[in-house]
Amino acid sequence: MNLAKTALLVIDLQNEYRPGAAWSVVGYDAVLANAAVLIEAARKAGMPVIHAQAWVKPEERDGYARQEEILTEKFRSAVAGSEGADICAEVAALPGDIVIHKHWPSAFRRTDLSQRLAALGIENLVVAGVLTDSCVTESVFDAVYQGFRVWLVKEACGSMTEAMHRTGMLDMANRLYGGGILRLPEALKALAGQPFDGWRCTRPVEFAYALESVDRIYEAL
Repeated sequence: MNLAKTALLVIDLQNEYRPGAAWSVVGYDAVLANAAVLIEAARKAGMPVIHAQAWVKPEERDGYARQEEILTEKFRSAVAGSEGADICAEVAALPGDIVIHKHWPSAFRRTDLSQRLAALGIENLVVAGVLTDSCVTESVFDAVYQGFRVWLVKEACGSMTEAMHRTGMLDMANRLYGGGILRLPEALKALAGQPFDGWRCTRPVEFAYALESVDRIYEAL
């Protein structure tokens, strides 16, 4: 992996996913701890650290008109300026990091992320974040379709249930053209410029999984 052309993209690691919140992520403390290790390694390597932060202002809510029809305040998320929308202290942005405010699931939609990556000469994205099956998936597919090589870090992603996380990872793996999935120790090797190993996408839809095979396939990645 050419580190000069690599950035770390961290998606939606915000307070509203903590235990007890409306959108609580299973194992969120571990996800945050693993993401923090990745962020430290990326900074040490001198590569860009990009935080995608869900951040919706009241005047932007019409973009989700159908959701607004059914949404109650209990389940409203990403409210700009709220404590819930703040990036978690464990992975807080530092001076020199890039923060992208988004109000759609994808970090690319109606933001300047593509332009920023192009200006930096980025070709590879190492990705962590939540929810695996929602904002991470949307962002990853947009990245792949725009020509980036995406490397997902298994232990630094999460969702509201383990099943949602695992099937989300497999759905991305099936179309992760040019990239792959890394375990945390291998991701740290990659960010240190060392040889690394991981699962690599070699064909479309490699995993025609069934309910009974999800765990077996996921564990093998």
